[in-house]
Amino acid sequence: MIKKQSGRYGSIAKPIGTLGVVLLAVLSLAIFTYGDGRMALSTASAQDMDDDALTRAYVDRAIEYYMDRGLSKTVERYGNPLSWDNWSYLIVADAGTHVLVSSPLIYLNGSGIEALAPDDRLGSEIESATDGGHWFDAGGLNMFTGEQEEARYYIVVRDGLAFMSPRFANVPTPAPRPAAEPDDDALTVAYVMNAIDRYERDGREATVAYYNSRESVEGQRFMTIIDADTKILLTSPLRPAAVGVTVPASATEEGIWLERQGNNPVTNQREPRRTFFILRDGLIFAASHSALRENIAQATKNYVSKATELYDSEGLDATIAYYDSRESVDGQFYLFLIGADDIYLAHPIFPHLKGTDIKDVVGSDGQELGREIAQATEEGIWVEYLWPNPVTGLEDSKVTWAIRHDGLIFASGYYTGEADAAPPPWRDADPREYTVDYVNRAVERYERDGLEALKAYYNSVAAFEGQWYLFATDANDIYHIHPLLPRLIGTDIKDVVGADGYELGKEIAKATEEGHWIEYIWPHPSTLKNAPKVSYAVRRDGMIFASGYYPEPEDPAAYTRDYVQKAIDYYDENGLDATVAHYNSEDSFEGQWYLGLADSDSRILVSAVVPHVIGSPLNPDAVRAIDAGQWVEIEWFGNLTAGNTFRHIWGTRHDGLYFYSGYFVEQGTPLPDAGN
Repeated sequence: MIKKQSGRYGSIAKPIGTLGVVLLAVLSLAIFTYGDGRMALSTASAQDMDDDALTRAYVDRAIEYYMDRGLSKTVERYGNPLSWDNWSYLIVADAGTHVLVSSPLIYLNGSGIEALAPDDRLGSEIESATDGGHWFDAGGLNMFTGEQEEARYYIVVRDGLAFMSPRFANVPTPAPRPAAEPDDDALTVAYVMNAIDRYERDGREATVAYYNSRESVEGQRFMTIIDADTKILLTSPLRPAAVGVTVPASATEEGIWLERQGNNPVTNQREPRRTFFILRDGLIFAASHSALRENIAQATKNYVSKATELYDSEGLDATIAYYDSRESVDGQFYLFLIGADDIYLAHPIFPHLKGTDIKDVVGSDGQELGREIAQATEEGIWVEYLWPNPVTGLEDSKVTWAIRHDGLIFASGYYTGEADAAPPPWRDADPREYTVDYVNRAVERYERDGLEALKAYYNSVAAFEGQWYLFATDANDIYHIHPLLPRLIGTDIKDVVGADGYELGKEIAKATEEGHWIEYIWPHPSTLKNAPKVSYAVRRDGMIFASGYYPEPEDPAAYTRDYVQKAIDYYDENGLDATVAHYNSEDSFEGQWYLGLADSDSRILVSAVVPHVIGSPLNPDAVRAIDAGQWVEIEWFGNLTAGNTFRHIWGTRHDGLYFYSGYFVEQGTPLPDAGN
């Protein structure tokens, strides 16, 4: 609300002739018919929006401009007839109801608001306006007719200033403006505001039902509604199975913008999206659109800036701990941190790079991308190269922003290639067959391109295919390729002993030209935790070429039950606090298995993979299934393994607590029997 103050300016209202107004109207008609109309929505966009949405979007864009550029720039921009939008214009008044912006009558700027209308309704509405915005009817100057007419106004308060715009019934339809481009931000805001209007008109139940229907999807925009208190997702028209899950979300009554990965309902692919979130009546309303390249570039810089801010406030150890965790990964965005000596300090996607020199990193195409990134300055540099996309698991074109800060390199990037809609080739392959194929392709590359090209490619991260990577030796059994543990390069494979004491290196060295299979314990590339591994090794020209996979249990359902039971046994022996601490650490992981634990009110206590949901309610479907002793399929939003988006979950109640775990499956895979 704005409190009226005594006037600072004398009234300088002057009478205006109808002819002068008509001339201005003719000028505006020429602008909208023939000019570039950069401030306006295109005619095509306008046809997709109702009049209220257009006016509201126009005011919201003006407020965004003010928040970004300040008052003086706003006065300059919106005091210009080029700022008019479909015969709407902006009025900005201060706390004393003095006009700061009014492009139709520029010389009235500084005078009282009464100079714009013959009655005092504008002044009283300004006094009662809030930052939530509202509509009202009052008189105003119609730029088309040049007359004072009744208008419908939308008004919002920001920083003690009233932003408003009138809409008149008697205006022409603008002629097409071929040079104009739709304002995606405005369209998204309008889509969200229409949802809020529907909620205020029809209520929560009807609004949720509508926005869970395909009918509500408009092009690339769909509505997400989240309960602000419980973080429960209420609408998901594209993925109905997601309704009821807890999601991390926050918003303000003014609205916020975020850039992140999301699904485009038109292309059915993941892509960079720009999302608008706004809080109304305890609900978060959100919608998004494809992000422009420059927006993603700025989002990348912002992501890196947050990392430097964390470093400045919390120190190096806290920064490494956070950006080494999966919690820090936001779709395609993750931070890699390099020390002053160019040694990796943090990398949540490829932890095996830690302790290695970034200058030694070479792309699959031979680009010495590590040396380029190491040239980062305090002003920052952009570097383009090929790199695996954490969302798809496949190599993609990446653009990275790297900046030196306190001697360290902070870097992150975005991917410019189109997402591959097809699943990665290893997902449905027989792991033994895929292992042999992977090794054979490495041999073929060696025979085609030579040894140096082989080493350059397979010592790079780009050569990883899911859990598969090549390790190789020369004819004397000396490692010359090992991208997971590069410290082994130059050592004799026969000296390698597993964590269990098994002399696995000597066994691998028995490889022949016919091939040799070996089973042993070895660090998993996703976690660097020891896990059972099966490898295939073959000799060519005396050298060893080898790769392997990490087998999953033959009966994952039974393994899930056993894993949950072990957690219950741990709880019975050590108590709740120790159980929460242990299972919230990665030390408790067994391959893809990890524990979920919720209290008697179904509030989550343990979630090591997605810790931001701790304290949130457990998925209602999971609660019902656990109480009924049944399995349930839950859609998964994490990035542990490329392409896996569903898990079969099983759990049980013990001592009033919910213990549960699960494993990844293809969507639609039949659930195990309740007795399994």
